[in-house]
Amino acid sequence: MTANATATNLSLFRQCWRGTVTGLMWGQWVLLDTGLQATEKVLQAAAALPAAGPEDATRKLVRRARERMRLGLAPPREVYCAPHRDRIDWGQFPDWARPSDPEAFGGNPHEG
Repeated sequence: MTANATATNLSLFRQCWRGTVTGLMWGQWVLLDTGLQATEKVLQAAAALPAAGPEDATRKLVRRARERMRLGLAPPREVYCAPHRDRIDWGQFPDWARPSDPEAFGGNPHEG
């Protein structure tokens, strides 16, 4: 093998290796860019939603319960669920609409 043939082989090896590394890096870049674009779209969609925290949801639920009770109906069942039950002032509700005492069911998985 001559020096010229060795130089040609090294040149071909460099070109092949450069293409391999470039393709690998480009694939990683496309993967990263796709993830960033998806994240950006999700964040834009989330930013467009109204910011309703748990207190706002509870307030709306209490308002709906009052409207139903004014019509003589039972409050919606969501008022008795654990996330809202602790945030509601039950003094505003008639006795028949108040949840039962969970302490009365101590040791029982039933919430009351």
